[in-house]
Amino acid sequence: MRKAVIGVAAAATLLAAYFAPEDEGGVVGPAAATTRERPAAPTLAAGLQAIAREAGPDLTIHPRSVADDDLGNVFAKHSWQPETPKKIMLAQAEPVGAKLAAAAPGAPPLPFQFLGRFVDEGKAAYFLQADGRNLVARVGEKVDEHYTLDSASGDALHFTYVPLNQQQSLVVGDVN
Repeated sequence: MRKAVIGVAAAATLLAAYFAPEDEGGVVGPAAATTRERPAAPTLAAGLQAIAREAGPDLTIHPRSVADDDLGNVFAKHSWQPETPKKIMLAQAEPVGAKLAAAAPGAPPLPFQFLGRFVDEGKAAYFLQADGRNLVARVGEKVDEHYTLDSASGDALHFTYVPLNQQQSLVVGDVN
């Protein structure tokens, strides 16, 4: 019984599709629909419906503006402040000495981290880490191609950056 009902429904659907009128390719919108409308009652709801039918939805496609490009970017800069015009800053003349001081090369920051110290037969060895490598340094030795360990005080190791002959210190705290 159930199969027969499904079969009859399928046959009716196929017949309806076969005998359906040809479509002219256009889309029928709300204004072109042929429906029978009853006269509107003088109520507020009827007045609102009439206004909605007259205005209709805005279905025009507008080109994207430049501001719309940032709508999908979650990392875009957003601000409630109005945009201010950019001011053109005139370059002010700097003293020649300031330019030379800024251009003078300096030693890079020390790449070492202090890990610990070991004393064997009166000689201290300092354990350092640079760029993931563990190093052992003693006073007077060259460390990591560009540095030499000059001296060690109670709370600091004093290095010389060999290419520029500049002194630098690494604070290690009290060494036990």
